[in-house]
Amino acid sequence: MGAFHAYDIRGIYNKDFNKDDAYRIGYFLVGQLGVDKVLVGRDVRVSSDEVFEYLSKGITDAGADVYDIGLSTTPMVYYSTAKHGFGASVQITASHNSKEYNGMKVSRENALPVGYDAGLNEIEDKLKAGAPIVVS
Repeated sequence: MGAFHAYDIRGIYNKDFNKDDAYRIGYFLVGQLGVDKVLVGRDVRVSSDEVFEYLSKGITDAGADVYDIGLSTTPMVYYSTAKHGFGASVQITASHNSKEYNGMKVSRENALPVGYDAGLNEIEDKLKAGAPIVVS
């Protein structure tokens, strides 16, 4: 999957990643970071609501609660993550890229970024391997 990068997950939506990938990323993120609540924000891109819907479903199917901060900037999500003690957060955004792009910036407790070598690589490996989803 070409959407995984050093510091985020980002690419052309429905080409580099899609709603099913967003679901699986949410699901595997919970286990990877060992969290029970995840703060999620998003920007105004057309695809952000769909990414949010499927990412959130994956998170909840993995057994964690989603806290929806709504439309937000990345600094707002980072601040809220640290201020309110969330174990993880995801900002749905492709930053400065054009409108057909979207992505996710993942952070852990205290808003520490989760980069490729700090856990995104293992989530990507699970997606590539078709790791099973077990919903209880």
